[in-house]
Amino acid sequence: MLYRYFLKVASIFTIMGLIFVPTSRQFVAAESYKELQEIDSYVLGQMKDLDIPGVAIGIVRGDQVVYTQGYGVADDAGRAMTSDTPFLIASLSKPITALGIMQLVEEGKINLDAPVQMYLPWFRVADEEVSSKITIRHLLHQTSGFDERESYVRNLSTDSSVEALEMSIRALNTAELNFAPGEAFEYTNTNYDILGLLIQTLSGQSYEQYIEEKIFDPLDMDQSYTSLEGARGGNMTRGYYPFFGITTAYDHLMPYSRIVKPSAGLFSSAEDLTHFLIAQLNQGQYQGNAILSEERIATLHTPGIQFSENAGYAMGWSVFSFPDMASVTPNNSIPIGLTHAGEWVGYTSLLVFIPELETGIVLLMNKHDPARMPEYFSIGWSLAMLAVGLEPLEPQSADFIGKNIRVLLAVVIVLLGIGAVWAVRKLRQLPSKSGSDSRQNQKLAIQMTLLAIVDLALAVGLLFIRLPESKDTIFLSLRFNPDIGLMYVLLLMFTLGWGTIRTLLFLRQSLKTNKLENAI
Repeated sequence: MLYRYFLKVASIFTIMGLIFVPTSRQFVAAESYKELQEIDSYVLGQMKDLDIPGVAIGIVRGDQVVYTQGYGVADDAGRAMTSDTPFLIASLSKPITALGIMQLVEEGKINLDAPVQMYLPWFRVADEEVSSKITIRHLLHQTSGFDERESYVRNLSTDSSVEALEMSIRALNTAELNFAPGEAFEYTNTNYDILGLLIQTLSGQSYEQYIEEKIFDPLDMDQSYTSLEGARGGNMTRGYYPFFGITTAYDHLMPYSRIVKPSAGLFSSAEDLTHFLIAQLNQGQYQGNAILSEERIATLHTPGIQFSENAGYAMGWSVFSFPDMASVTPNNSIPIGLTHAGEWVGYTSLLVFIPELETGIVLLMNKHDPARMPEYFSIGWSLAMLAVGLEPLEPQSADFIGKNIRVLLAVVIVLLGIGAVWAVRKLRQLPSKSGSDSRQNQKLAIQMTLLAIVDLALAVGLLFIRLPESKDTIFLSLRFNPDIGLMYVLLLMFTLGWGTIRTLLFLRQSLKTNKLENAI
């Protein structure tokens, strides 16, 4: 899921650096009518190619909003999308939570290098000794050791009680860490949910109240919400999902629980998120109002761990080199970009900003397609290019299996179905075979053995290769990628289910045939 997105940032931008030859063009803000037309044309073209119902964007330069726009529709009734339409921003909640933590650091209420147990004495994981070594900085940098997949399981909670967030963190007392704190990077919502509880504990307010009062209000984020009910009251867009390739409104799985608010449960609009980016680009200042000091903003933006030489993770931000923008920087230097993405069923979001060029991009889409996420995110990178007067980038594509997963699964399932019909017919004929048909019986035995091997290979490939690589499970797939999850279930029913039954029936029928031959 998002973990793969962050790990691929470095390679993506290294490749992107080879796509365009640097020119002598100077930095140009997307302010002219022609440039805005180019942006509109580009977005509308991508929406058509990717069948995205609605998009909202925002472009920031310096301390000003250069452009905001909505495209397409927000629901099946045809309500027009606007830059004020709220979206579920999913993991874009993380940089907002990180900002809240840094505000508490500035107030002297929390120390980044202090262990979590200093503020939550009851905090535990399975290893009691390791529990005391997890610090606030580890959580912010995603280096605590918590497991990504388990955090997605936590997302399925429907607990909306006042105690929900604390109870979910207390339940981590049996969690096994994947590595010692500080040793490696693993993107997981759990880290930021713990940070949300720290905000709640140290501020004396609920997480929701704190975010609304300390971040949304001073940044004039009037169309941003900390609850699904509030966002729906603000006319949020519906989310869309491509069921077997058919784009369909799908709001059945939303973050109803309070435990995912800090990591994935906030709502905002493109217009509001431009205000958030202005504060990031202007040392914590928004329209003369300081929400954080320049020093603390710099800390938020400084990588704490590197994915590669060219990319790392800061505090709620992935940080990378942006070689395609070297042509519009002083001395053709390669600027640093910061980004974060958000994914949920029906929603995709992306923030990108380049401090050296004082430019920021907001991209919100009311569709999510796990098979085409690189192409979706490429829209954001290209908007950043267009915003500084450059050409859009070539779209990035998923690997062959990822991009064609639905078709590949459908073909495999059809072939398995055909194989099942063939096997049933053969099994029905087997008891009547006599000794003169022993060669055919041997041939059938070989065929059944080959089928069993294919079944086993497919099941093992899915359960022990495909799902672990994607940090997924069958149950999570059914909830977050429902059509793909359903095909996974059908594949397992044909392989482990019918495959086992077919093999047992063949063995039983073979024994009957042998008895018949012996009797003759």
